[in-house]
Amino acid sequence: MKELGSCVAPISGEHIISESVIRVLKGDGDFSIAGLPWLAPDEEKILAPQSLRTNCLCTKHNSALHPLDDAAQYFFASLKSYLERDEGMRHALVSGHDLERWLLKTAKAAAVSKNLARGRTPLAGTFSRDSTILDMLDDPRHWPDGAGLYCIMNAGDRMLNHPRFQLQPLTNTQEDIEALALSILGLGFVLLLEPLDVSKYPFLRGAKYRPGRIVISYPRSTSWLTMSWEDGKVHEELTMQHVRGVP
Repeated sequence: MKELGSCVAPISGEHIISESVIRVLKGDGDFSIAGLPWLAPDEEKILAPQSLRTNCLCTKHNSALHPLDDAAQYFFASLKSYLERDEGMRHALVSGHDLERWLLKTAKAAAVSKNLARGRTPLAGTFSRDSTILDMLDDPRHWPDGAGLYCIMNAGDRMLNHPRFQLQPLTNTQEDIEALALSILGLGFVLLLEPLDVSKYPFLRGAKYRPGRIVISYPRSTSWLTMSWEDGKVHEELTMQHVRGVP
C-alpha cells in the first residue's frame, strides 16, 4: 500500500492467512499447508499458527485492515461450527463485502510473498486490476459490476465438510490474476475481480452471485449464516441438507 504515501514504519509481519482463521481451521489438531512453490509435490508441512507470515504491511495499514481479519474469523468459526455440530437453531450475520475484501487481501499477501504458483512454477503475482486493488480493499463500491463472490455449486451437489481453506489463482493469457478459485470448508466458490463476462467465464453461468445466506439443515435443527450486501441486488440462499456423518 506504499502508493498511498501514508505508511507508518516499521513494516510488520502480516499473516498470509489470518492467524485467527488458522486457529479456527486447526481446531484441536495441527495446521498444515501444501501446494506452495517451495514445497515438494504432494508435500504437506505442519506449521505453528504464527509462522505463516510475510513482511508486506506497515503497522498503520496492518491495523487498518484488521477488521477484515475479524470478519473472516467470525465467518469461518460460525460456518465450521454449523457444519460440524447439530446443536439447535443458530444464526450469524457477517458483511459479505468484508469477506470478499479479506479474500483479496489474503491473495495479495500470498502474491507479494511469492507463494502463488502454477504447479511448482512461481507466478509473478500481478493482478489484472493491480491499479485499483487498493480502492477495492478500501471500499466495496470500487468493485466492478459483477465482480465478487460466486458459489459454483449446483442443486444436488454433495460436499464433504473438511477444515480446509484452498485458494487457486486464475490467470489470463498475460499471467495476470483475474479471479480466485476457492474451497471454504468443502464449499466451492470463485472470487471474480473483473466485470462478469459469461463468454469468458462460462463456469460462472448459473452460479449464485453473492449468496445472501447459507442455510444448514440437520435432522433436529437449522442454522443460518447470513451475509449482508449493500449493492441493491437480490441475493439467493445457498441451502445444504445434512445427509450422513462420515468417520
